[in-house]
Amino acid sequence: MGSDLPGSWIREVRLRPGQVLGEQGEPLDTVYFLHGGVVSKLAIFQDGTEIECVLVGREGAVGAMAALGLRSGLTRDVCHTGGAASAVDAELFCSAVHNSSHMSGIVLGYCAWKMSCAIRNGACNAVHPIEQRLAKWILTCCDVLERSEISLSQEVFAKMLGAQRSSVNIILQRFRAEGLIELGRSRLTLVDRPRLIRRSCECYADLKAMELEIVSGAGDMREPGSRRPQEPRVWTVNGQIAPSVR
Repeated sequence: MGSDLPGSWIREVRLRPGQVLGEQGEPLDTVYFLHGGVVSKLAIFQDGTEIECVLVGREGAVGAMAALGLRSGLTRDVCHTGGAASAVDAELFCSAVHNSSHMSGIVLGYCAWKMSCAIRNGACNAVHPIEQRLAKWILTCCDVLERSEISLSQEVFAKMLGAQRSSVNIILQRFRAEGLIELGRSRLTLVDRPRLIRRSCECYADLKAMELEIVSGAGDMREPGSRRPQEPRVWTVNGQIAPSVR
């Protein structure tokens, strides 16, 4: 899909940790394609409470919903790790999508997947205990980052899950004692993925299956033939992305 976006439309930017890329209720004016890192899309309540709806990494784009006709953001989009990104004016992005059946299929598939993730995560927050949701969040974050290390504080973990930091700390210490993860200062390393998957709720496996069905069927932003069979594709503007960590 990168070849469908003229180079003159794309500007390279540096994102800062904590930078807000889009605000709930404010105009969607830019689409960001991350080269790395992770962005949380947060639902904001009147009392200031923030709950994460979905994560976005370099498999997708922040602001892609503009192609569906949205003119205002549905979430607050917060960059956690900083790093490089390619930015495209939202109107130009929409024009390219609407004039290319190839891009349209990719974008619609991606948006369908992320909306499905947000719906499932909302149900998960209401039904599953914090321990299972934390395990799912660690796994998902590692998938999005495409590595086994997460450089975020426990305060961020708790905020994304809508939980108390003390509760998150107790569970993380339990995971570490069981050999599932290693903990450092504002750093978590996933050690035993298969066992952590077993500690996660069913939603993690269901969402991975959904990713295969929706995104792989629609295509991605890399060049044709650049992925292994049955591997979820990575969405990017430069076509230089390695396979996701599984």
